[in-house]
This record gives sequence, structure tokens and C-alpha cells, in this order.
Amino acid sequence: MVAPAQESPKHSGEQPVILDVRDLHMHFPIRKGVLQRVIGQHKAVDGVSFKIRRGETLGLVGESGCGKTTVGRTVLALQQATSGQVLFEGKDVFRQNAADMRRIRRDMQIIFQDPGGSLNPRMRVGRIVGEPLEVHGIATGDALRERVEDLLEQCGLWRAAADRYPHEFSGGQKQRIGIARALGLQPKLIVCDEPTSAL
Repeated sequence: MVAPAQESPKHSGEQPVILDVRDLHMHFPIRKGVLQRVIGQHKAVDGVSFKIRRGETLGLVGESGCGKTTVGRTVLALQQATSGQVLFEGKDVFRQNAADMRRIRRDMQIIFQDPGGSLNPRMRVGRIVGEPLEVHGIATGDALRERVEDLLEQCGLWRAAADRYPHEFSGGQKQRIGIARALGLQPKLIVCDEPTSAL
């Protein structure tokens, strides 16, 4: 997870906490039998707490299946936690209404581990990268196209890639598309789920 650094005011001292995760739990029910009765709980995340200040990078390290991805997705409220709190700039992401959460999502982005699964196969790359910019009112028309092409170029792709579909790219190139999409909104926090695994 990365919180991009910004120009800090003089004499400000320590950077403010941008993300505060408190005693996060994410349990999934274990079901059995024809009636799928719950017979137990799989504790994917069990009591995780940490803070990230503006400009800091935090790496979660662990074996496959230990809950790293679940922590990232839960921090972004892409799935509801069993218990605990996630405060982004002091706001509890689990207690926001849809309109407030939409504003928060502009500042919190994710680069998914599986680039292919996170890209709509029916959309051209320009639309995939540009959609968040359009939804949040950042750019439209020619300015949007220019911004999308700049992002693709910054991520190691060519400008004309905007006119192609995801299936025309390798796994590493798809990962670059996902990175371009995440960077487009210039978020305050980026959750990176093994972002270079396919590069």
C-alpha cells in the first residue's frame, strides 16, 4: 500500500496519518452438507492493526492464502469486514453512505493481482483507463483522450494502445493498464496487490 507524498507545509513535523486500520477481522463461514449449514469460521484476517502516514509505504508479507489480498480489499471497503475499523483521513469507510464513499474512492485506488480479471474484455483500453476520470468529472473529450494516452505512456505502453482491447495484450501489458487506471485519479492511497507479478 502506498500513500503518495505531497508537498508538506514548513514546520509541519510528522506527516498526518492517512490510513488507520484498527483490529480488523474478516471471517468467512465454513458450510457443509446439503443444507449448507455453517459449521465454523475461516479466519482470513484476525485482528490486524496498522497506520500509514502520508508518503509512507507499507508492505504486507506472508505466504499464499494468508489474507494479504483480503486485507487490501477490506481496507477499500470492497468487502465488508466482520469487525474492526478502517479510518481514511479520519473517516470510517464502513460507515459512509454511497455518495460519501464515492468521494472517498477517488482518493483510494487498487492495482489488482490478476490484471486480466480486473479489465472488462468488452471495453477498449482507453475507456478502461478513462472511465474513472470521466465518472469523477476530471476530464472529458479531447482532454480525457490526452490524459489517457499520457498515462499509458508513463506506464510503458504506447499511446495507440488506447484503441485496443485487453485480449490483445500480454499479462505484463495488462498489468500496466491496471496501473495506469489506478494512477489516473492521482489518489492519496494506492493498494498494490502484487502489482509487478505479471511484469
